[in-house]
Parts: sequence; C-alpha cells; structure tokens
Amino acid sequence: MAERIYVKGHTGILSVKDASTYKPLVCLTSTSVDRSANTSEMVNYCTQGETVTQIDSISRSVSFEAIIVDESDLDGGTGYADLVAIMETKESHTFKIEGRDGDQYFTAIITSLSDTFPGDGNATFSGTMTVQGEFSATEPTDPDA
Repeated sequence: MAERIYVKGHTGILSVKDASTYKPLVCLTSTSVDRSANTSEMVNYCTQGETVTQIDSISRSVSFEAIIVDESDLDGGTGYADLVAIMETKESHTFKIEGRDGDQYFTAIITSLSDTFPGDGNATFSGTMTVQGEFSATEPTDPDA
C-alpha cells in the first residue's frame, strides 16, 4: 500500500484581487469552505404519499480566521482594515484560494467580520464570505477590461 500524503493546512492561502494582482490575507490561522444543499420537499398523489426531497440549489461560503498585524508590516498583503473597507463597499470581489485542489477562484461578498482583542495574546479576526456562483479552476475574466 502506498504511503498516504496529507495536505497541510497552511497551503490554503486566501487572497483578494486588487487591480491586476492577488493580495494574500496575511497571518491566516484557518480557512474553511462550506457547501450546503438547499432542498425542498413535496408529498402528493404522484409520490404515493411519500416525501420526496430534491436539491434546488447549492449555497457556498468561505470562512477564515487570522491574526491582526500592524498595517506597516503587511509586505503587500491585505490586513483587517482592508477587509473592513472591502465589506463597506457592499460589492462583490474576486478571491482566490491556493492549494485546495489547485487554485480556486470565486466571486463573493463579505457577510461578516469580527475581531477580538484579548487582554493577553494576539488580536484576531474572523469572517465569512458568501460565494456568488461556483468555484472555478480558472481566473474569471474582467467584464470591464
């Protein structure tokens, strides 16, 4: 039996598109992708009284956690303040996750951001994005280009 190769969590780098390049969200501690089936149920004469469940659509979201760093130490990355500004635009943006079955591109809106400044320890933040459409292995084209 072949030796198993496990994927390391730190390879899942989350980045946001800024002009023509992708800027990583710095000091991520975790990312997670959720896919949920939105279902409906029906019972009628055609189903002989049995409940039939069908999938109407799929919802996708990305959650992330990170450490807040001094904005002067970002080395080209995107910090918490940048994410707050992105959220405040109330618009969707293009993101990329590297290392999760190759690069995965998606358009999303940031639907939640929260920060924690403990008395002892690093300041952290977490957030959730609602993906619009599907994940893609190819970078989306800019319709305004």
